[in-house]
Amino acid sequence: MIEPVNTSAAAAATPAAGKSDAASKSDAASKGFEQLLVQQLAQEMLKTTGDSGNEYASLLPNALADAVEQNGGLGLDLNLGGVGK
Repeated sequence: MIEPVNTSAAAAATPAAGKSDAASKSDAASKGFEQLLVQQLAQEMLKTTGDSGNEYASLLPNALADAVEQNGGLGLDLNLGGVGK
């Protein structure tokens, strides 16, 4: 008698499993790009205020980028995830 196929082992061996790994890497890269973009934008905005003497001003770019990411981001990762497909 032939043994039944273990579907979980077969699913893990399919190339589709590798695509989910690539998709997660793409998502992480696009989120990282989005965070870097927000940080640089905030740094440039701080230059225009002339308030460089404030010791807390240097904390703003990272805080803003973290807050944007925690609240769903700017939506750029939805568009960048499909690049190269």
